[in-house]
Amino acid sequence: MQLTRRTFMQTGAGAGIAAALATPVAAAAAARKPRAGAALRVGIIGAGGRGMHLVEQSLAIPNVSFTVVCDVQEQRVKAAQAFLKKANRPEPEGLTGGPYAYRELLKADDLDCVIIASPVYWHGAMFTDALEAGMHFYGEKPLGITPTCIRNATAAWKKNPGVVAQLGFQWGAHLGRRNIMKRVREEGLIGELLEGDVQRLNGWDTHGGWYADRAKSGDWMLEQAVHEFNLIWMTLGVHPVAATTVGRAGIIPGRNTTNYYTTILEYPGNLIVRYSHGWIQVPGFPGGGMHLYFTGLKGAVDVMDAYAQLREPPAGASGRINGEGPGGDTREHLANFFDAVRAGDPAKAYCGIENGIGASYIGLMIRTSLEKGAKATFDEMLADGRTPPLEKA
Repeated sequence: MQLTRRTFMQTGAGAGIAAALATPVAAAAAARKPRAGAALRVGIIGAGGRGMHLVEQSLAIPNVSFTVVCDVQEQRVKAAQAFLKKANRPEPEGLTGGPYAYRELLKADDLDCVIIASPVYWHGAMFTDALEAGMHFYGEKPLGITPTCIRNATAAWKKNPGVVAQLGFQWGAHLGRRNIMKRVREEGLIGELLEGDVQRLNGWDTHGGWYADRAKSGDWMLEQAVHEFNLIWMTLGVHPVAATTVGRAGIIPGRNTTNYYTTILEYPGNLIVRYSHGWIQVPGFPGGGMHLYFTGLKGAVDVMDAYAQLREPPAGASGRINGEGPGGDTREHLANFFDAVRAGDPAKAYCGIENGIGASYIGLMIRTSLEKGAKATFDEMLADGRTPPLEKA
């Protein structure tokens, strides 16, 4: 059975998504249209460490001007203003106040797009608000940490499909990687897929603040692992139908997040993907780190290193096939977003809303199974009605 979007949409889970996307919805604000030939006017929502890293990376991209910065902490707004002034850029306006002050920025008619780098439990609300407002946005991953977040963002996206949205899956900006994933998915480069073997094994967890709070971070399968889940989604183009997860928390003090877990993801066509993720690896001991492999009837692919190896190469050939195209990371991902905004074409973005949905659904299925203590289906995951712990407007 070939793993195609069409095949998946014929399954129960896929049919449910298709029905949701077909639901009539009210119109939203029109998507922004940048001024021809002028520098993009960009706003910053969330000026912490990640937000300022994105600003710094953007400084090397031509015709980008930061005109306003918004954060709940006034000192971060001032620090961002000082940073840009020191970089010989115009000092942006500052916007602070309560947690919903960002909505004023989204209404601004003198902005072309925004970068959103808030804590992850705000992503679903902020991204939905940006889509409703017609504001193009580069939003850090994940799209959301509950199915409700994903549903709300999906509905807003359907109302305003002209909004350019780029999720912060910067590994998707590596063109060689994109090429090899596309060849596996669309050309059957390694034949029918049999299994996936994926891991990210980190050293001892030292994160604090909201990262250590499961209700706010969504747990590590939503906060961190969505990077590799996006690549799984890009390789397969379908959602898993079931997940079976075991894991353990309570090892590392000061947090209620899961310290390590292993899951089996079941896909249409009897494809099994094994995934392990943890924060207990011993430095200098073998077996840690990250890899993302798929094995098929005709060969195997290393997604991170962007190459495939054939089982039976042509005579005189090594059988190694490298992905075509240059590498890329955060700066290239941002540049692609700005190009898509100028073109007014959401399809030009490397990792849009579909990527956000695909990656978050994998993480949510894993979390559902872990909490259930047994196999969880796609529909069981969707039935979770929780919402993030946001302050009331």
